[in-house]
Amino acid sequence: MGDLPESSMAHADLIAQTPRGSSIQKIEAGKFLVCDSENVCFFTRSLYLAEEQLEEMELGYRFPYSTNFCKARA
Repeated sequence: MGDLPESSMAHADLIAQTPRGSSIQKIEAGKFLVCDSENVCFFTRSLYLAEEQLEEMELGYRFPYSTNFCKARA
């Protein structure tokens, strides 16, 4: 078997990358690194928590605060 190019090896642990530039990478057994497009990163202990962190980073809020607020009509 031939060797993989170095650039492919760098992304071997990449699990997901969003159009906004955020990513989830597996760094070791049971640990994940979640980074946004500005390279602000967080460690998580499960893929589920990594997905939750990614959603919060991209959307800027979490569930209870994501309700639909409407302007009051005058």
